[in-house]
Amino acid sequence: MRIADHEIHVRTGGGWLATGDLGRLDEDGFLHVEGRRRHVLITSFGRNVSPEWPEAELLAGGAIAQAAVFGEARPRLCALIVPAAAQVPDALIEAQVRAANARLPDYARIGRWMRADAAFTPQNGLATANGRVRRDAVWRTYGARLDGIL
Repeated sequence: MRIADHEIHVRTGGGWLATGDLGRLDEDGFLHVEGRRRHVLITSFGRNVSPEWPEAELLAGGAIAQAAVFGEARPRLCALIVPAAAQVPDALIEAQVRAANARLPDYARIGRWMRADAAFTPQNGLATANGRVRRDAVWRTYGARLDGIL
């Protein structure tokens, strides 16, 4: 295995194969997968951000059940957030966003967020069968509104 420009490559019988996964090796030699190359967005400042990274930070508390981060060619990132329960107040979500931002570098912080109308599910086409967010479908559904907060 090797990592070239943070993309993980594995050795096969025919040579090196790019996996499409982004990762890093820690000091002990453990591999940490941090996202997918095809999901990488580039901010207007030229910073590459794998949206899975700030999404994982957003999910670290109990108020947020799902998040989708966007910001291609924008000066800041935005997040579409599904609260853990309908009665979770915006103030609690905002506190969790601030906590996530405190753990992220400035270029990966969430500048604005918006509450989703419904959870991302396979039934509404916003998630795959195994629960991964379908970013293109989320953008088609919410893109105009997200553009309004960027």
